[in-house]
Amino acid sequence: MKIGLATSGLKAHKHAIQHLSGGQIGFLWPFGLGLDAIAGWGHKPTSNRARKIAARRRLPYLAFEDGFLRSVLPGNTESPLSLVLDRSGIYYDARSASDLETFVTARSQASSLDPKIARGLEALREARLSKYNHFEVHDIADLKLGSSSRQYRVLVVDQTAGDASIVGAHATEQSFIDMLLAAVKENPKAKILIKVHPETMQGRKAGHFSHASLETLAAAHPELAQAQGDSRLRLTPEAINPWALLEDCSKVYCVSSQLGFEALMAGCQVVTFGTGFYSGYGLTDDRNPTPLTRRQPASLEALFAALYFDYSHYFAEFPFREISFFEAVDLLGQRIATATISVKACTRLT
Repeated sequence: MKIGLATSGLKAHKHAIQHLSGGQIGFLWPFGLGLDAIAGWGHKPTSNRARKIAARRRLPYLAFEDGFLRSVLPGNTESPLSLVLDRSGIYYDARSASDLETFVTARSQASSLDPKIARGLEALREARLSKYNHFEVHDIADLKLGSSSRQYRVLVVDQTAGDASIVGAHATEQSFIDMLLAAVKENPKAKILIKVHPETMQGRKAGHFSHASLETLAAAHPELAQAQGDSRLRLTPEAINPWALLEDCSKVYCVSSQLGFEALMAGCQVVTFGTGFYSGYGLTDDRNPTPLTRRQPASLEALFAALYFDYSHYFAEFPFREISFFEAVDLLGQRIATATISVKACTRLT
């Protein structure tokens, strides 16, 4: 089996792609002759041409994406610890079915619960891991928010503007405005924290909320102006571990961010304004007007196992090999510790 790579970025993951697909790497451009499948990055706009070529040639399209335990830093400074392969769709595009949905259904229909699921959930909670894991703040007390009770804190999750997971979730830029307005109106006594995306904090990509955009919105919406005047609305750009926020917020509003699923694992009430990979299963309060009838109720355990055990694949580099979820948790923890030591060492030198 010969697989044509649609983008040069996939070449860095040659060994993982060959391992997961069982094929050998070929070349899609300029001619792409003799191929048995075409591989690209998910359903991003950059993959549109490759998907069209695959459809025209009646070849399978293999969608690869970074996994849900990716790295310490965003960007290309380190290779992703995990990848997903989807042969029928991609998890963040609810406009079509995906392999993840198939895995969730299978887990829901299983006659018994795998004991590894509870251990996996506990391991992730204890390690407090996310997709990106470069954090300078680990305790919400360091934000000096004033209120002390979790029930009076609400988290609103921003995402990078133009991300494929937004349109794939049947959402728009207006969805973020609607989400923020709902959070303010429905929680009149709560502190509203707006979580800035890590790539926005690094200046790599723009988000939907900034001090300037909040001022503009407040001018058009009196309830936002009042929330700002009461100091209830707070942009949160600090590099804080999201688990620290989730553990001290009772309610989380999101469009399709992975943080929404982590909020479920942290025991938060989750309100969605887009069809994320975790919505439509009866676990979230879904406000998106686009129905998704193909998803049936599922437990948190079934969704977790499908996502982290079945859909995601984890790799160590030296030597290259596929590893288990539990090994990946340990390895990412080691990477974080090493990065932290390096930062402290540089700080002392300066």
